[in-house]
Amino acid sequence: MSDMQDTDQPGDREALAAEYVLGLLSGDEAARFESQMAEDPELEQDVAAWAEYFTRFTDSVDEVTPPPQLWRRIEAAAFGRETRKPMWQLLWPYAAGAVAASVLAFAVYNTGLLDMTPQPHLYADLVAEEQGYVLLAHWAPDSETFMLRRDQGGFPQDNAIEIWVIPGPNSAPISVGLMAEAGLTQIPVPEALIPVMTPGATVALSLEPLGGSPTGAPTGPILATGPLGIRS
Repeated sequence: MSDMQDTDQPGDREALAAEYVLGLLSGDEAARFESQMAEDPELEQDVAAWAEYFTRFTDSVDEVTPPPQLWRRIEAAAFGRETRKPMWQLLWPYAAGAVAASVLAFAVYNTGLLDMTPQPHLYADLVAEEQGYVLLAHWAPDSETFMLRRDQGGFPQDNAIEIWVIPGPNSAPISVGLMAEAGLTQIPVPEALIPVMTPGATVALSLEPLGGSPTGAPTGPILATGPLGIRS
């Protein structure tokens, strides 16, 4: 929103008229603009034209019959004063609300914000016969938790086992975290990593120094890998 300025230039007039209709002017700016509009019929026509233009956005909104008390309030506001405002000024808040509602509905339904379909749990079997590892990886989207259960295989001394997810054939491994030395590994997955937890992504385990890879990429041998998938 720009500061109130002279409306001598056509572009300035139209811009200020549009800002006035949209309610973007401050109280003082709106008051000065209304004073100018009272002395300039063409300026009032610009405002009416912008109001008509913006209300076209409500064409796709279903009509709703307002309750009788609403019309009584409108009539009282319109005719209960000596100085009667144009009807478009009285109806514009309702039209603007309808515009906002239709835009919000369009965004919600076309961006999938209300997609209530449960996301599937994903699993990956990780077997490394040479190292004796048998593990089960589990991505739980409802709790946004990655879990790793070690059914067979020991834990290396003086080393760590780091868990990686590889989204695709040409993708770099992304660290999920370190495997717990004992018990079930449970790692809360940050929001930025959730999109890569998809069917077909590869889970890999690498042998790393204590504390994990110092480079952000696997540095030791890969112990086991397995693809994430849906189980019936």
